[in-house]
Amino acid sequence: MRSLVSFILLACLIQLPFFAQGQSREKLRHRIKSNEKEIQVANEILDETRASKKNTINDLYVLQKRIELRNDLIQNLNDQIDNVDSQIEVNREAVRKLQSDLEQLRQQYARIIYSAYKHHKGFSKLMFLLSSESFHQAYKRYKYLNQFAKYRRNQAEKIQAKTEKLKYKIKEYENLKENKEEVLAQKTSEKYKLKYETRNMRDKIQSLKTKEEQIRQDIARKKKIIAQLENEIQKIIEEERRKTKAWKNLSAEHRELSATFEKNKGTLPWPISNGIITREFGENNHPVLKGIKLNNNGVDISATQNSRVRCIFNGVARKVVSIPGANLTVIVRHGNYLTVYSNLVDVNVEPGQRIATGEIIGQVYNDQSRNENVLHLEIYHENQKLNPEEWLK
Repeated sequence: MRSLVSFILLACLIQLPFFAQGQSREKLRHRIKSNEKEIQVANEILDETRASKKNTINDLYVLQKRIELRNDLIQNLNDQIDNVDSQIEVNREAVRKLQSDLEQLRQQYARIIYSAYKHHKGFSKLMFLLSSESFHQAYKRYKYLNQFAKYRRNQAEKIQAKTEKLKYKIKEYENLKENKEEVLAQKTSEKYKLKYETRNMRDKIQSLKTKEEQIRQDIARKKKIIAQLENEIQKIIEEERRKTKAWKNLSAEHRELSATFEKNKGTLPWPISNGIITREFGENNHPVLKGIKLNNNGVDISATQNSRVRCIFNGVARKVVSIPGANLTVIVRHGNYLTVYSNLVDVNVEPGQRIATGEIIGQVYNDQSRNENVLHLEIYHENQKLNPEEWLK
């Protein structure tokens, strides 16, 4: 029993690297597809603004994001090449081992055939059985003949099975080499695009540096908007805190909603279907002005025109507020969590209204003067600011 358990454990350990390699390959494919999809979104955003021939900060943010995604894609392609190289080596060794096993089987089979021919030349199976001295001896001779025939059949079947397996492994090996060539070609193409995009971004930065005064005014305007938005959010948080006595007396419904929201961390749907994060949570370096840092209480998601905004989880619309420069902001409560959607137009929800996951709450404002379609998203747990990227799928 112990030897059987040991054998099973050994078999599992042998298979584990191949299983892990398969998982890694799937993860790499998923990441590459994700990179390609986001790069395509960035291309669509830039295509929409190219006709205006304006150099704007948001264009620069999108360009930076595309370069970041391109670098990630190239790294993932490198990882995939390493993964394929590893698989090629495993398959090469498997082919070598199969070829060796097959050669041994063929040699064994040849010796059997030669031995049978040498010893059984002019041999009659019937006479061999009839010449037995007893029934017992005849039975043993009959068993011997059957076993010998079965052994020959088994050897032939093993040779056939090994031959088919070898054919399959050789085909798999050739497919892996073709796959590697395709990935190498894609990597070369992506590196060429990256070089062009990096040069394009440097040119855009130089062009925008001539508008430093306008940029500084824009930074001051945005800081004012952020302060107004934060003030509105803090009012709601304080009101909810008073109502629930520091969040301790949440209703059963809101407690359940809070718990479910928390369990879905990392799997919440995106508020827009066609967008990329161009300004991350926390402190960000300004892309043009050196030494200038901008704080972001959430994330900015650049989108294509007419992008509709959806609620990322079941909740209740707490407030719809108009902030100059940020258009309409919708604040949704999910127990002791809040989600904040800013820079909307055509808002179709009202305070107190229940909202389901995925329900449309408005549309991203199209700022033609700045080539921007940017949704600002924030998430709060009571009065603590959270990074939305960690919560979205």
